[in-house]
Amino acid sequence: FVPDAWPDPYDVLGIAPDASLEQARAAWKQAVRDSHPDRMLARGVPQEAVKLAEQRLIAINAAWEEISSRQDA
Repeated sequence: FVPDAWPDPYDVLGIAPDASLEQARAAWKQAVRDSHPDRMLARGVPQEAVKLAEQRLIAINAAWEEISSRQDA
């Protein structure tokens, strides 16, 4: 992933741009739980899917960082 190529952080977390910080945090936590590579490995998901999950997790965390920094400013 290249940071400039990341989609809108609200789209990554599946929330509206006017969502509260609490809603964004809840969406981030759920997305991390759903996409965490360790959980996928435990479910026996193929390695290719685990690699995609790792990339998705990077995007999810970047989205959370962006949203939380906007809200803090």
